Amino acid sequence: MTQQIKLIYVDDKLDPLLVDYLYDFRKDDIIIVYNEIQFDSSSRNYESLLTDSRVLESDIIVIDSKLFENEYAESGSKFTGQEFKLVLRILNPFIKVIVITQNRDLANYGVLNKFATSKGNASQDNANDFYNKSLKPTIEEAIKEIVEMRRIGEELELNKGAYDGSLIVEKTQNLLNKITSYRELTDEKIDELIDIIKKEVLENRDE
Repeated sequence: MTQQIKLIYVDDKLDPLLVDYLYDFRKDDIIIVYNEIQFDSSSRNYESLLTDSRVLESDIIVIDSKLFENEYAESGSKFTGQEFKLVLRILNPFIKVIVITQNRDLANYGVLNKFATSKGNASQDNANDFYNKSLKPTIEEAIKEIVEMRRIGEELELNKGAYDGSLIVEKTQNLLNKITSYRELTDEKIDELIDIIKKEVLENRDE
């Protein structure tokens, strides 16, 4: 069965070479639906990004580490890609976030390097070669995990009788189907829900 993956790129300054690479990204038996968001720190903050329907409905997000243009941006807009990845994981752990940067010192944060366009080799072919070595396998692994979770979700739905009296099946399906909202971050039970999902669903991958 052909799967659909919604891929979105978020940056304060959209990189045309990365835009073209992601727009043309292909994977066998997968329909890639590409979108992008230019994050304007002068008019948007982290909450506006976390409430954006394009973000909440996506499967994979490629986001720049630095989402503000300069040090004088409003404090509420000084929101890094790493912070976004952490917060979104709490909101919906099934959305995969890939952080990219020009800063070579962020490898310990799981951040991938962005193609350097300032070295005089800023052609699309060179950018494609660069991203094929690092970004492509990361996206492909994210797709693999998403498809796995969808299959487990289908099994969970078939076996929902085993969870009688619990909201775990409904909540998990809502997360898989991207039925969620930013206000859930203030729910006292969100941590409990995430723990349950990790224990009862995600760990099944290792069995």
